[in-house]
Amino acid sequence: MKKCILLIIGVLILSCSDNYNTDIKIVDLIPSNSSLIIKVNAINDFKNALEGNSILSEIDNRYTESISNILNHLNPTEDLFVTIDSSNADYNISYITKNSIGLVILDSTPNNSTKKLAQSQIYKSIINKDTLYHTLIDSLFFGSSSLELVKNSSPNYKNEALTDLLEISDSKKTVTYIYKEQPKTENTLFLNSILSNFTEYSILDFVFESNASKYNGITKSNDTLHLINNFKNTIPQEFKLAEIIPANASSIKRIAFDDYETFATNLSTIKLTPKDSVSSILNYSTEIGFIEFENQNALALYGLDSDLIFETLVSNPSIETYKTVNIFSFEDSNFFNQFLEPFISYSQTDYFFVLENFAVFSNSIESLKSIITNKLNNNTLSNSDSFKSIADDLADESSYLVYKNEEGLNALLDNTSSPFNTNVVQFIYDTNFAHINGVFKAYKKRGVANSITEDFSTILPSELIIAPQTVKNHITKAQDIVVQDVNNILYQISNNGNILWKKQLQGKILGDIQQIDIYKNGRLQLAFATTNRVYVIDRNGKDVDTFPLKFNDQITQPLSVFDYDNKKNYRLLVTQNKNLLMYDVKGKRINGFKYAKATNTISSQPKHFRIGRKDYIVFTQGKTLEVLNRQGKTRVHVNEDISFSGNAVFLYQNKFTTTNASGQLVQVDTKGKINIKPLTTDNNHSVEATSKTLVNLSNNTLHIKSRSIDLDFGEYTNPKIFYLNDKIYISTTDLQAKKVYLFDSQAKPIPNFPVYGTSAATLNNIDKNRGLELITQSDDKTIIVYKLN
Repeated sequence: MKKCILLIIGVLILSCSDNYNTDIKIVDLIPSNSSLIIKVNAINDFKNALEGNSILSEIDNRYTESISNILNHLNPTEDLFVTIDSSNADYNISYITKNSIGLVILDSTPNNSTKKLAQSQIYKSIINKDTLYHTLIDSLFFGSSSLELVKNSSPNYKNEALTDLLEISDSKKTVTYIYKEQPKTENTLFLNSILSNFTEYSILDFVFESNASKYNGITKSNDTLHLINNFKNTIPQEFKLAEIIPANASSIKRIAFDDYETFATNLSTIKLTPKDSVSSILNYSTEIGFIEFENQNALALYGLDSDLIFETLVSNPSIETYKTVNIFSFEDSNFFNQFLEPFISYSQTDYFFVLENFAVFSNSIESLKSIITNKLNNNTLSNSDSFKSIADDLADESSYLVYKNEEGLNALLDNTSSPFNTNVVQFIYDTNFAHINGVFKAYKKRGVANSITEDFSTILPSELIIAPQTVKNHITKAQDIVVQDVNNILYQISNNGNILWKKQLQGKILGDIQQIDIYKNGRLQLAFATTNRVYVIDRNGKDVDTFPLKFNDQITQPLSVFDYDNKKNYRLLVTQNKNLLMYDVKGKRINGFKYAKATNTISSQPKHFRIGRKDYIVFTQGKTLEVLNRQGKTRVHVNEDISFSGNAVFLYQNKFTTTNASGQLVQVDTKGKINIKPLTTDNNHSVEATSKTLVNLSNNTLHIKSRSIDLDFGEYTNPKIFYLNDKIYISTTDLQAKKVYLFDSQAKPIPNFPVYGTSAATLNNIDKNRGLELITQSDDKTIIVYKLN
């Protein structure tokens, strides 16, 4: 067991000290070349911060390791000051505190020793591999890694600015950092690159938590040429740019003011240059931010008047439209450098878009498209886990803000193992000084199982007239996508976005496309009807055998495909107003199906249901629910009139189910008995059902089984139900707001929804991986596929 020896340095030195001046304070002994001064209020917490997962141990281990070593052998009874002199590469470190018995504690090992230097009152202690020279000045202990600093240490009573800052420090915080302007050597201190350009002195009080390092304080300057005074006579602003910046932004620099004219005047004074003529677009801006994300960059503006921003910027036609947002060329690509340096330097701003109150510029159209996508999908910084985790520690308004995510921090610290994954520092200008708020935080990332990414998008030549639908690819065993455009061209698209084939049709497809296997060999065909044709198309987009069938009279309902016994003996049922015609897969009429003409026009697509061993063909006409057998004869007589709502007929709870014009649920059993139940709907409603799940949408309220969700007011597509991976999903799209919603069977929204979309969506597993894909449109011509990870 090692024996611990207390070296009572204070007693040894005090007896040799001739001068005793009780007026000397710790601040008077701080070396004048100190670029960083650390006032330690809680020594043990500070030691833990240096040794643990604190940002202090990550910033610059060139001197924090040495500080940690020395502090483990100091036992101060009052506040301790640690100063860093970065005037040379050795980082001279000094320690100043009230002298006390047992201040320096050394183990009796060969690594630790102390001795008095000849002809002086200076002691040299070896503490592990670090050397500490120390002496007493009055009642104060002064130690340093530099012998010269100890030899030349003397009181400096003129350090008034530093004295004033120390008076406002918070002694309840773990530690106070005081930065002096313009350190003479470059280091990786997280604020040096900012503060050295801003002020003479800055003071920060730190608190260290298990997952965060938080700080606040002030920075000040009496010199009008310091950058902080660029915000003089301006008002800090709310961080609205967070609503347009992508959530995965790695680095942000943002300035804000209420009046750009004042900001420009201040900047011309600081730069000692004539004031530039002010661009009207900057006059209408209150925030400007430079963004780095995914190896791309952009510059964003926010203004209070979106119309003025648009009118000022847009003078020529757009060069491209992406997801309904117009992208324009920007003539003066070096515009922002001349007005915003040194805060923001960004040249080659060749393109821009205007969306809501934001204008975003970049040298890349793809960068702008990425920002548009993230904005429309609400995948922005304001909605990100990283920013939400630190928002409560920040002020609502600020003048200057710097943000780094994990990628940005790793680059700043040159350290990929840092435990911190988000950081922000903000300056809030006041009279001749600025408040500082900042935080390093290790936020808990949400699992990737909840994330949504844009998988791919495919742009077609013309506008689409039917929403995307998935069909099985019997070769890959995955799913393809089919759509039709305004020129009645049908496209089949692979699950990676490539157009496999296209085919000219005669008319718009009615309803959904069905898939059949007419040769019973596992090769699937597409079957559907237009107003005068019935098509069966093979895997390569070619017509099969005698198809298409041509009709003189108009087909008025989607093609119904029946496989009564699941033996691939398909029947194709064609509806023409009041008539039903049945065909086989060779295009021949089935003579055994004889349906007498309906009294009224058939108003719903005929559907086939099997209950027990019996088949039922069900549809509506007039106020009658028709229930037929395979031969087209009436199987169930429904004698009561029903004022149908126009919704389809479903088999729900083993009953033929639809709704009436009053928004009531109408159910008919196999004996023709009608049961009418109230629904929380009105006459403007839509219904979707499976055998056990009923969903209805009335105005902006979505009802899933017994639960309901109030959506924003809008124009919604009919709800759709999907059963995938043993789970039920319900989708609907607000066509006005261009948002696709997705819920589970318990009416809980799927995380990260809604996403951007302009059509009804379909959900499927298109690539054989367990993760699902949601397919919708991003504009009139573009299909977009989102991956649910």
